[in-house]
Amino acid sequence: MTDPDSTYGEVVAYARDDLGDDLRAVDYFDSTEYASLYIRDDVAGLYTESEFERMSVERMSNLLNVSFFEGIYDVGDFQYSVRRFDEALLIFIPVSDSSGLVISTEVDLSTSIVRFAEECFDLAQAATE
Repeated sequence: MTDPDSTYGEVVAYARDDLGDDLRAVDYFDSTEYASLYIRDDVAGLYTESEFERMSVERMSNLLNVSFFEGIYDVGDFQYSVRRFDEALLIFIPVSDSSGLVISTEVDLSTSIVRFAEECFDLAQAATE
């Protein structure tokens, strides 16, 4: 596994600076592992290690769907998706065919989620070039 802490440190720094306490977590995952790059203390206590591992498997399945969706819709390359839940927003950013980032935020943000996601996407892409 690449060293996600150093590779995606700018994404984490930007997210923490931009959102402050509204940032819940930033996770890296690949086909074999996941790494928590940042997790707010209260969020860390919500899940067990096995639940974090289960989430990583679900995230890998999202990567498999990227090519499928790009093939169905003739609108260019997939960049990221945002999922809204009652208590969190999850931004899924693939960074390769076998790895990605998931950024979790509070639902009510004082900033545009699209602007935030675009900046995180751009920083993640720059980190892998």
